[in-house]
Amino acid sequence: MAFQSYPDYKEILRQPGFLFWGATDLSNEAGWGTKLGFCVGGIKFDPGYKVINLYGMEHGEEPEKRIFLGCEPVLKASLRNYNATALSVLFPGLASGAAVKYPNTLKPGMDIASSHGNYLLFVPEDQANNKVLLLQKAVPNIVAAFEFSRQNDTVFQAVFVGFRKTDDADGVYYFGDLSGAVLR
Repeated sequence: MAFQSYPDYKEILRQPGFLFWGATDLSNEAGWGTKLGFCVGGIKFDPGYKVINLYGMEHGEEPEKRIFLGCEPVLKASLRNYNATALSVLFPGLASGAAVKYPNTLKPGMDIASSHGNYLLFVPEDQANNKVLLLQKAVPNIVAAFEFSRQNDTVFQAVFVGFRKTDDADGVYYFGDLSGAVLR
């Protein structure tokens, strides 16, 4: 099957944009939360759908059912610029200031999903032609890495895992136009 025409330039999505933490109102940028940094390469999002195949004894290796087990959405972004607030989000429990130190206020056994979860919003520069991604309750994944070198810009790898905030069926994440996003 061949394409009948070339895609419209609006269909070729390139999405550098900003990552925001702790939105309170999606109607204007003032309510999008704290700007964590600029993602020059956009973001990587994995919905994390988990399924298992069930095999019947009479059919051997042929699956009979496919069972959905839920999802663990993960957002990954390389933040080009950062500030003390961004660092305190990426490294939960960080004291105020622009230093990361270990150990910090996190204690072994803490439920960081309940203590450090918040809204996470990615807004592309070109909102007219691209989509936003909203995690209703994002929790930083502390397995993030960063690199300091003379050859490359300092970039912090921001990794967040999405959790269900409410009982709503769509309460984990939203991908679409900003006008359709709702804080749950």
